[in-house]
Amino acid sequence: MISRRKLNHFSAGLLDTFITRYNDYEGYWAFGVLYREVQASANRMQLDLLAATAQPEAPAACSVARTYARYLHQAIAKLGVRLEELESASMVIEFGLPPVPRNPNLVQVGDPFTCTLHVVTRDGRRATRQKLAQCMRVDEFRGSRSTRYTG
Repeated sequence: MISRRKLNHFSAGLLDTFITRYNDYEGYWAFGVLYREVQASANRMQLDLLAATAQPEAPAACSVARTYARYLHQAIAKLGVRLEELESASMVIEFGLPPVPRNPNLVQVGDPFTCTLHVVTRDGRRATRQKLAQCMRVDEFRGSRSTRYTG
C-alpha cells in the first residue's frame, strides 16, 4: 500500500517536472507544440501515464505521454512502489482559457493553460495536483529551437 506521503511526493514532483521549461519536443517547449496540436480537439488533451497514450493521438502528445510514463515508472520505483499499486495516472491539459491578470514583476507571454495530474491507487487513495501556466503556440513563437535538439 502506498503511503499518502509517497503518493503526494511523486505526484507533486511529476507535475513540477512536466510543467518545467525543459519539457521539450524536437527542440521546442512541448506545451507550445501541444497547444498547436490540440486546437482541433476543443483545446483539451489527456495523457494516460500508465498506458503511455494520448487523446488526441497527435505526434507530440504521444511522445510526451511515453516520456512521462517512463518518468512516472522511475519516480515510483525510487520510492519502492510497484506499478501494480496504481489504478490510474492521467494528466489533463486544457488550453484556451480566459486571460488572467498579469503580474507586473514577471515576464508572462502567451495564453493561460492548466495542467492537472490525477493519480488513483488500487486501494482508493487519490492525489490531484494542478498548475496554471502560460504559453504560445509554437507556430507563433519567434525564437529559436533549443540548442539541445540534435535531430
